[in-house]
Amino acid sequence: MYVLSAEQIQAAKRFIFENGRLLERQLFEYFFGHGTREASMKALMAYQNHDGGFGNGIEPDLLCPDSTAIGAETAMYVMDILDFYDPKVLRPLVNWIMEHQNQAGHIAHPPIGIYEYPCQPWWTNPDADRVLSLAGLLRKFGVVNDVFYSKTRTYFQELDMPIMDNYYCYPYFVYLKYCSDNEDDRVKFASMVKQTGALLDQHADHFPLFSRAWYHANDCVSNETVVLEARKFVAAMQEDGGLDGPYPELKHWRPIFTLDGLIQLKRLGLL
Repeated sequence: MYVLSAEQIQAAKRFIFENGRLLERQLFEYFFGHGTREASMKALMAYQNHDGGFGNGIEPDLLCPDSTAIGAETAMYVMDILDFYDPKVLRPLVNWIMEHQNQAGHIAHPPIGIYEYPCQPWWTNPDADRVLSLAGLLRKFGVVNDVFYSKTRTYFQELDMPIMDNYYCYPYFVYLKYCSDNEDDRVKFASMVKQTGALLDQHADHFPLFSRAWYHANDCVSNETVVLEARKFVAAMQEDGGLDGPYPELKHWRPIFTLDGLIQLKRLGLL
């Protein structure tokens, strides 16, 4: 079943090419044109630092060049949707993550140079839980490092289970999905899955299943739910081809939200 017309896809292409970065344009070309994964990875590598981590505005609300955990997560999101884990990119990134995980199990944030560059104020806060999504993605990628996972487990065990009314609790969900190793983990994960409907209702303007935050939940809900959410996503697209996203004051996110959703529709066979 197709929920988006050829005309809408063409409008989205025009919108993304007019408003997106090279990374978004290359990803669109790969999923909807004649682009290659290699070209998308080359665009991604522009954000990678010599230390192996990612910064330089790959998270568009944090323009500090320094490598960060959110930069690592964003880079791994791109590799995940491409299903392409180029060792020239992934190996130094893994090394950066391992080297910057502290004894408490997380990665310190904010970076030292953050105040020298534009950023949204929330990125001056700690970002400790990001290590959970990094661990989940690395486990999904098949990366083995017992010390890293042990430290992350220690950090995880100190946390209270989040309530699903918090859209940004997804690192906890990603960790449980890919790193569960006991019955208590599986019970917690099942509880989060059970609450997914409430998350979708409460954060409908974020289109969670078609976001880079919650796309990991797509195979945890019914096909009927996915199709219903897909129709909501498509209905929110505007005449200019862009998604009517949740942050109207941050217009640079519109092409990113639009592309994220289109890619998930494609990967789910709805386009």
